[in-house]
Amino acid sequence: MPRSDLSVMERLELLEAERDILDTLNAYGHCLDTGDEAGWVNCFAENGRWSSQSPDPSRPPVDISGRAQLRDFAESHSRRPERFHIHIVVSPRVTLAEDLRTADVTSYMFTMMRHDGIAPVLRVFGRYIDQMEKCQDGRWRFTWRHAEIDAATPGLPSLVSGRVRSE
Repeated sequence: MPRSDLSVMERLELLEAERDILDTLNAYGHCLDTGDEAGWVNCFAENGRWSSQSPDPSRPPVDISGRAQLRDFAESHSRRPERFHIHIVVSPRVTLAEDLRTADVTSYMFTMMRHDGIAPVLRVFGRYIDQMEKCQDGRWRFTWRHAEIDAATPGLPSLVSGRVRSE
């Protein structure tokens, strides 16, 4: 249904849902980069899932689900001041279900990172493909966040959870 066919209240509900979804998209990066593990895990539904894939064979796919695995991932991830990085989301496209309880979101992503002896660099870029739901407490959370890594800057050390991978 075109937005022009919606009532003012329906359009307000739609805008509020979109704003709340964007808040979760932004909280994800802020929490991960600063070490707010509880905040990052809270971006996911109880049975939430996070996965990633890369065309680079040296980057194995990751697929974790459930609050315990998500918490372990967040706790093992680097953060300030150990490693300075920022996860950035741009150009999100939100498609809400008619009942405004679930949404599909696709956005571009990139990570800027400071490496020892190297100026801050664009580490990776790609896109997030998200499935989200409005939970009982009214907060929008990821049921599945999938990171498709399109490319990574060559010549940088291989990382696991933001830390240099030990060979």
